[in-house]
Amino acid sequence: MKKCFLTAITAGVVFLGIQLSGCEKKTDDIVSDPVEAFLPMQTGKYVIYLLDSTRFVNFGQKDTTVTYFAKDTVEGPATDNLGRAGWRVVRYLRDTASGHEADWNAVLTYQVIPGQQKIEVKEGNFRYIKLAIPVKDGFSWRGNGYIPSNPYGELFEFSNDEDIQTWDYTYQDVGVAAQFGNKNYDSTITVVQIADSTNLPLETGIPASKTYWVEKYAKNIGLVYKEVEIWEYQPPTTTSAAYKQGFGLKMTIVDHN
Repeated sequence: MKKCFLTAITAGVVFLGIQLSGCEKKTDDIVSDPVEAFLPMQTGKYVIYLLDSTRFVNFGQKDTTVTYFAKDTVEGPATDNLGRAGWRVVRYLRDTASGHEADWNAVLTYQVIPGQQKIEVKEGNFRYIKLAIPVKDGFSWRGNGYIPSNPYGELFEFSNDEDIQTWDYTYQDVGVAAQFGNKNYDSTITVVQIADSTNLPLETGIPASKTYWVEKYAKNIGLVYKEVEIWEYQPPTTTSAAYKQGFGLKMTIVDHN
């Protein structure tokens, strides 16, 4: 079994993407907020999150959660390798025990490419369509069509990502108010990328898995919540103990400008 460790991917910033193929074929007669309203970009904008990263250690026999503060900061305009105008965003991490600005450490850079019909997010060679119009309950689109099969294959020996290109991103709770911490957000949207599981709750002797990825965005702010669980459970055998492999992630907004 391959070693599971925190990477840019397991930190939830491997942004996958595809061509828009929504279930709603006709959108010109539907009133919808622009997608940019839910992921606004301008130089200097930032959002700070509490980031919980779950890993399986001791050969997958124990799960542990490491917590950081994460700050996503829009550093400025950028052009992608296709010549499209977008924005460069840097993610910084800081220990939760620190309150010093000098302790923020840059860990990765990604790009946000806004368009009239969709917003793409790119990290490295991966891109995916985060948001698409119309922003209405039940509208869905394929978010991961540009992603190769088993994109996590170098890190994890699981099958959760074999059909990642077919995940149907779907809007839920469009315009609903939400609260995170002690702050209220008047208008949010939920994007369910996938919510699938097999043989849960866990039972001795039976393989199981969970593939769950949900993101929430607040109007005029951006991403306010993200929850990911992608793992497989293998039961004990005569020669090995039971173990899990995969990762989990939770990001919850705590501040923004």
